[in-house]
Amino acid sequence: MTEPPSPDDPCVIDCPPSGKRVRVLESATDTDGRRFRFDMWLLADSHGPMLHVHPEQDEDLEVVSGRLGVVVDGDRRVLSVGESVTIPKGTPHRFWNAGPDALHVVGEVRPALRTEEFMRVTYGLARDGYSTPSGMPLNPFRLAPLIGRYDDMLYLARVPVWVQKRGVALLSPVGRLLGYDSVYLEYLRR
Repeated sequence: MTEPPSPDDPCVIDCPPSGKRVRVLESATDTDGRRFRFDMWLLADSHGPMLHVHPEQDEDLEVVSGRLGVVVDGDRRVLSVGESVTIPKGTPHRFWNAGPDALHVVGEVRPALRTEEFMRVTYGLARDGYSTPSGMPLNPFRLAPLIGRYDDMLYLARVPVWVQKRGVALLSPVGRLLGYDSVYLEYLRR
């Protein structure tokens, strides 16, 4: 198994509350926005993201070491070393560490959009105690402006998109009045 890199590496995005560490392999800048490639490690007792949808991105995950649990459009399976899964845009999915040891996957999303920025901000908020372990802010007034900024990248799979959009539209102005923004430069500096 390859060991996770140091969280001090500027190419690493670390989220200790979720047991997740990501190393950027190819950024949006490197690929003219075509893709974002990354290594991801999930600790043995960690979990991946909640069931979600990428409205504009296809996602690939390949197991380097460990066991990857994945649900794609209701189909649940466990993948081992060398196996991979492709998740087409608009498809509900989630993944997690399904084994007793750390999981290492190589992932890619196409197009890149602002995936790295989104990870840096949400993982940073989680590190600082402002969100769930997976990185979603607990405070709806902090969450709404953030989701509004990244609405091309992610929606929850179990809540109708129109409900999510309406909630963001209603709560974002209040969140901004309370001092919450969608830009967190402190997490974007490397």
